[in-house]
Amino acid sequence: MREFVELEAKRNRGWPWPEKSFGMDPMFGAEGWCHACGIPQGPQTGSLTLQRRNLTPVGAWMPYWNYDALCVDAGLAETLRDRFTLDLRPVAWPATPAGDAWQIVIPTVGQSWYDPDDLRRQTLARHRRTGARCPVCGTWKWLPLASELLPPLHITPPLADVDIAASPEWFGDSLSYFRKILVRRQLAEIIAAASPKDFLIREVT
Repeated sequence: MREFVELEAKRNRGWPWPEKSFGMDPMFGAEGWCHACGIPQGPQTGSLTLQRRNLTPVGAWMPYWNYDALCVDAGLAETLRDRFTLDLRPVAWPATPAGDAWQIVIPTVGQSWYDPDDLRRQTLARHRRTGARCPVCGTWKWLPLASELLPPLHITPPLADVDIAASPEWFGDSLSYFRKILVRRQLAEIIAAASPKDFLIREVT
């Protein structure tokens, strides 16, 4: 696992649009995400749309609400495109052309990353409960755990040749949700160097 690290967001920048769908409708379609728990029910089909207010699209950043979205400016996208295998999609804006920012679409990789018994013990110790299954879509979400409280990784099958990956496990509560994300070290170092105010690198076990 030394080839991969966690790229932790130190802050968030940019508000998805439209606000009434938390920016999900343009990305997945109105029927492509669960309105009860917020989790997508299939692959992303459209562009992440961000509002221009209070956002200078420079370097790399993670927007509010959608904590699975990793955005980079056009210059950084070009650098990454030449060196890594990434699904880069242009970020859209409500009233101006797309193209000066790109989203790295992060694939779910593997069947499991954590032993469920280990996760159960850790979430019980932290929250006195483990999580909940959405009554509408049936997705299980573990209650969130800080990186230092997560059990050791047991990724099955191994990550292999991907450069960025998201866990099959979902975490969060109510309408909040996220997956754990691992980034190949060289990729993480470039992103963190481009935006040291936005990201830091954490080792994983």
